[in-house]
Amino acid sequence: MEGERSWTGWVGYTAGPGGKDHLPPDVRAEIERREAARSERRGRLLCEVQVRVYERDDVEPHMQVSFPAEALLGPDSDSAEIAAAVARARDQLGRWR
Repeated sequence: MEGERSWTGWVGYTAGPGGKDHLPPDVRAEIERREAARSERRGRLLCEVQVRVYERDDVEPHMQVSFPAEALLGPDSDSAEIAAAVARARDQLGRWR
């Protein structure tokens, strides 16, 4: 990459065909390097926790845990492990800004 570039903010690209094809090779390589490093820091996916927030608080919230094929946990996993993953999600949501 030419000189030092300051990377700030958030940019997303599709995982499908052509997601990063429009980028110059050096930029694409840097993005892929950062994605690989982030993936290594995170470790493997445990599960997905989804919470939908509605306009009125009196409406029952919609919450669910799902287990994509690549997730370490599944519907048959120990319920304590799933609860621990949900607790981690709650803690991380509390730090969201």
